[in-house]
Amino acid sequence: MDKNQIREVIAKRAALELKDGDVVNLGIGLPTLVPNFLPAGVKVTLQSENGLLGMGPEPAKGEENLDYTNAGGGYITCFPGASCFDSSMSFSIIRGNHV
Repeated sequence: MDKNQIREVIAKRAALELKDGDVVNLGIGLPTLVPNFLPAGVKVTLQSENGLLGMGPEPAKGEENLDYTNAGGGYITCFPGASCFDSSMSFSIIRGNHV
């Protein structure tokens, strides 16, 4: 397996750990792949460290919204009801033990 395949295997396994109702902060790097592998029917709230609550998986090619990126700069989607804020608020939420 190449490096990208190994990263996908790890992200798929991490996604299997998520359960309905979980609220999860996803940092930069490999964690940004987890939304792409959420099990069907599992509803979780994902926070991106750069200031987004309600992050979804990567968009299909050609459907990218340049305003929506994860902590690593990759394009993402947002679930209905998502909230955007600055990174200082994001880390206040994390440090305040709200996520």
